[in-house]
Amino acid sequence: MMEENGYNKRIRPDFNEDGEPVHVDVDFFLRSISNFNELNMEYSAQITLRQSWIDERLAFKDEIPNSPEYFALNDDSKLWIVDSFFRNEKNGHRHMIDKPNMLVRIYKDGKVVYSVRLTLVLSCPMYLQKYPMDVQECYIDMASYGYTKDDIIYHWNKETPVQFRDELTKSLPQFELEEYSTTTCESFTKLGNFSCLRFEFSLKRKFGYYLLHLFIPSIMLVMVSWISFYLDPNAVPGRVTLGTVTLLTLIANSNGISSKLPPVSYIKAIDVWILFCVLFVFIALIEFAVTCFLYNRKPSYLPLEKISEGKVEEGNDINDEIPKKCSDRLLDRFSGMKAKEIDSTSRLLFPVCFLIFNVFFWSFYS
Repeated sequence: MMEENGYNKRIRPDFNEDGEPVHVDVDFFLRSISNFNELNMEYSAQITLRQSWIDERLAFKDEIPNSPEYFALNDDSKLWIVDSFFRNEKNGHRHMIDKPNMLVRIYKDGKVVYSVRLTLVLSCPMYLQKYPMDVQECYIDMASYGYTKDDIIYHWNKETPVQFRDELTKSLPQFELEEYSTTTCESFTKLGNFSCLRFEFSLKRKFGYYLLHLFIPSIMLVMVSWISFYLDPNAVPGRVTLGTVTLLTLIANSNGISSKLPPVSYIKAIDVWILFCVLFVFIALIEFAVTCFLYNRKPSYLPLEKISEGKVEEGNDINDEIPKKCSDRLLDRFSGMKAKEIDSTSRLLFPVCFLIFNVFFWSFYS
């Protein structure tokens, strides 16, 4: 029939001097969203893309009496097919097992329905300032590769532009699909204006994984560093080991998280959290150093009792017993402060400061 009518697949429908553009009706069946990658700012989606248009050259209601409602084909090589492509696609392929997952239906009035199953790797620019309490806006853009809007105009299906598989949420273990929208758009290039469609959706990151594997462990490490305040100032090996191990563990966790994220120019919520946790542990080490120094430092002068009793040995240069440095004189002012009093103050001060930090952190980023 196509040969008898002089059908030419290289020419689009209604192509003549006064020809109207082909109106293409589009809808998606979203099967899965997976492999969400913050480092490369991309994700994978498996969809069934359905497109329909009218090609009057293929109408057969008058040529074939008692014909079925439509003919189904599994070969599109002899038909004119819309040259749709995804503008934010990085990679993709058709499913071919065990036969090409493609379907063409031709109805009596010349309506053509083209359905194909695709797996796509799509770019998604991400803003990670609130990571891991963030919400990402991703999209799928589709347009014609070679036909301008004078030749092809895309429309979303009015009834069901996008359908979702029931098990879709299972393919998103770290996210929740919050909302989505479908819009039409235009793409402007040197070759002309192209009609396009956009499917936008919001993904909210689930917090449970990061709470159990990041926030609670780091809180526990900071609290472990406070144990040194309860140890004797002379317990140098124990206090040094405790502070060093907690500090190195926090730094290792920071490096592990940073390796999964892109090097961005702004500060992320996770950076603020780890920075302050490391800072609290580091200050606890500094507190130990000060406490140990004050506890073990020797007086830089002879007691007045010894001088009054005449116990200063002859030949001693009195200048050797007098502090020569300003730093010595400043330290002498703290001679009355006992190291254990600093530890006692730190036992209360550190938890209170960490609690205040948590209040501000969660109020700002949640």
